[in-house]
Amino acid sequence: MNSNKILKISLIKKPDFRLDLSNIKWDDFFETLVSKKESGVTVLDGSRKKPFGKFFSVQEDNEYNYDFPPHFYFQEISDKRKGLKKIVFQGDLHKVDFLGFKSKNVHILINGHIGNYVGCMMQTGSITIKGSAGHFVGAMMAGGSLLVNGDVGDYAGANLTGEMEGMAGGYLSVKGNAGKSFCRRMRRGFAFVSGDVGDFFANDMIAGSAIVGGTAGNLWGYGMRRGTIIFAKRQVVSPHVFKETKHDFSSYWGLLKPVIESFNGPFPNLANVTPKRFVGDLAFGGKGECLLPRNTT
Repeated sequence: MNSNKILKISLIKKPDFRLDLSNIKWDDFFETLVSKKESGVTVLDGSRKKPFGKFFSVQEDNEYNYDFPPHFYFQEISDKRKGLKKIVFQGDLHKVDFLGFKSKNVHILINGHIGNYVGCMMQTGSITIKGSAGHFVGAMMAGGSLLVNGDVGDYAGANLTGEMEGMAGGYLSVKGNAGKSFCRRMRRGFAFVSGDVGDFFANDMIAGSAIVGGTAGNLWGYGMRRGTIIFAKRQVVSPHVFKETKHDFSSYWGLLKPVIESFNGPFPNLANVTPKRFVGDLAFGGKGECLLPRNTT
């Protein structure tokens, strides 16, 4: 198979309700269509099962016709991406949900906006969204990388309703703003927001690292047990949730800072001075940490 070949998938008919693509295994789907076989894949339009081809057209194309971004700094990720199957989605996808659900071994490029649950439970590979996305982006993702150039809704990187753990691995980067409950019950991985996050950021955090370039809404960090929160701008810290520590963590910061900058570039407020360190939630043993610029009070 020519490694430069991609599948270009375009929305040709709007659904009556919302399209659920959760039953599609995109790595198998790619192999089937490139081999010129009938896929027999169906989607849900609301509660009704309908053929995939009723809503989407599929064409083969060359990846050089599209802007597949280099994504992230780490060489091992770049090497793995060279062998990924590549799929491009185009059209008004606001009513398309569960794109990339449990996906692995594919790189999905979305040229525009997308609906809810994109990258939910994704395992490997990567997803790039040129626009904004709905709710539950990267929820419970276990690996891979997910990059959103715009905003995301509520519960990105969080747990699904009724589940105990949120994001469990991988890299989630949002260039815009995020809604409420970003990284709720996060278990592992790195999550980045260049802009602001809504209320309940990192509530009940179990582990992992979440970095915010802007400001957070109310009640951030409540119930966190472990993990690391990093702010690039001044925040109001609740004294009954966090307390400042005077421990020297410059060696740890020296390792963490280049990782942060490789994803989002340098944060000016954190560029030259080791940040303040707070621990919390004090009601849960104070084993989580929050790093903030020196001008934080």
